[in-house]
Amino acid sequence: MRRAGAAAMLALLLGAAGPAPDDAITSYCGGGVTGGGGGLRITPDGAVVRLRRPLAGAPVEEMRIEDRASPYARIAALLDAAGFDRMPRGEPSNMTCSLTRRHGGQSHQVMWGIGRAPAALQPALREIEAAGR
Repeated sequence: MRRAGAAAMLALLLGAAGPAPDDAITSYCGGGVTGGGGGLRITPDGAVVRLRRPLAGAPVEEMRIEDRASPYARIAALLDAAGFDRMPRGEPSNMTCSLTRRHGGQSHQVMWGIGRAPAALQPALREIEAAGR
C-alpha cells in the first residue's frame, strides 16, 4: 500500500511539471567565432518572436514583434508538402542554421551550414523571413 501511495505521489509531482512545450516553428542561425545567433519563433496563436543570443552560453533574448500575425498554418502546410518530418536531421557546421517544428508533443529539427538550406525548405523559410520583417 505504501508503494502505491509513493508511486501516486511521484506521478502527481511529475505531472505538476507542466504541459508539454507549445507548438511552434523556429528558424535559427548561429555559431562562428562568437557562438551567438538569432532567429524567429512562430506559434499557432499568431505570435512572432525574435530570438537573439549575443554570445555562446548567454541566455536567448526573446522579443515579441507586435502588430504581426504569423502565417503559421501556411508555413506548417509548406513543411508538410516538403516532407519536413521525414527529412534527415543534417549536420552542424561552423555557422549552423536550423528549422525546428514542435507539434502534437513531437519535435523534429533539420540543420545545415549557413547558405546551404535544403531546396525543399526554401518556400517555408521565405514565409518565416517575411513574418519577421
